[in-house]
Amino acid sequence: MQANSAPPDNLIHARLVQDITKKSIKHQSDATNQLTSMEESQRLLVERMSISDSVLTRENSLDFHPKNSNWSHFEGCTPALSLDSSKHSLDHLHQLTTVSEEEDDEDFLWSEPPIAARDKHIHEYTDKALQNVMQQSSIDAIRDFNSKIMPSKLIMVRHGQSEGNVDEELYSKIPDNAMRLTKLGWEMARMAGKALREQLPEGETIHFVVSPYTRTVETFHGLASAWCDPQEFNHITNRNKRLKAWYSRLMESGLTWHEDPRIREQDFGNYQDPNIIKKAKRERYKFGTFYYRFPHGESASDVFDRVSTFLDSLWRSFESGRAQNYVLVTHGISIRVFLARYFRYSIDQFNLLANPQNCEMIILGHDGEGRLDLDGRCELELKQRAAAKDYADGKEELTNDGDEKSETVIVGYKKYERLRTVPPQHVRPRKVRMCHDDDEAS
Repeated sequence: MQANSAPPDNLIHARLVQDITKKSIKHQSDATNQLTSMEESQRLLVERMSISDSVLTRENSLDFHPKNSNWSHFEGCTPALSLDSSKHSLDHLHQLTTVSEEEDDEDFLWSEPPIAARDKHIHEYTDKALQNVMQQSSIDAIRDFNSKIMPSKLIMVRHGQSEGNVDEELYSKIPDNAMRLTKLGWEMARMAGKALREQLPEGETIHFVVSPYTRTVETFHGLASAWCDPQEFNHITNRNKRLKAWYSRLMESGLTWHEDPRIREQDFGNYQDPNIIKKAKRERYKFGTFYYRFPHGESASDVFDRVSTFLDSLWRSFESGRAQNYVLVTHGISIRVFLARYFRYSIDQFNLLANPQNCEMIILGHDGEGRLDLDGRCELELKQRAAAKDYADGKEELTNDGDEKSETVIVGYKKYERLRTVPPQHVRPRKVRMCHDDDEAS
């Protein structure tokens, strides 16, 4: 027997197979780990994109400043502190002045952390493999992602004149959700549809989100008549078939729609006693417009909460590519709250906003970099004998100077750059002390 005899062939073959198997397993494991690492990095990047720059969470200290750049949205105010959205730096701030104020020494500014400190904070919570991706392409990726999903236009339309706008006594016997449009309200809606169509890019798809209240659904029908008049189908005697035929034609024209109860009117209770409601509205200005809750109803802050969840859903609808333009047919409070939520208006700014008029349109346009900017508002021009307007509530009571047969005529639409504001007597400024002895704030 030889001392250094070679191992049997079957043993050599077994060892060879074992080595090949180990190498194959290691190679597969390395590939899997690499793929997992890449998927994790991509997931983290996408997650960071959605968290840091989504429609809900873009914020910085200037959002809380009483003179931030949003003041340029309001009538009576000059452009305020300006911040380049792509460069979070205080070097881009400019002095703000308002028409109504002589000095602004008492205003304060929340501090913005230095860029280097913020970057260090970010890096502490990200692995090194992701840092290069974040530094080199995250801003461009975020902007590119948002610019692809953002609609060309987002337009909010308040409903046309309703029965309750003309006679508030009706709320005591007709549910708020069942209030219909008046004859003038229908004319408003049809005129608004023509103006709306002019505001939207020709040939692009449109999705309507409609409050389920009767007056808003009827307003939607009036708006949609600008694309196809339902009277074209009057030869169909069965109403359901006539409605189906009209809806089909609208969809062929690129219109889609759905109802969402989260953008309904603020709840003022069930059947409303006019005297109690009038008293509550007087109390609201003393208590605070945003926080005052009507008996058995809602406060503006309650509406803010449900509109915030609607904004979540709307953002996901943008991501799905449902349409190239969106139109919200809703109520005055929902429009004001939506603006406050998206643009991060302070409560003081919200309280300054006047309720939109019937069929007034607030237009937001895509800036090309994944954000929506205020692009003005369109307000109906009405020709009438006399009118008393409640700017705080947005409800019009037409007076005829003794002539019961006088009518209101719609002249057209006029566009304005800024949002209407309430009269000074309807604004209750906050008085916040810096310390216990700060008597000047009282």
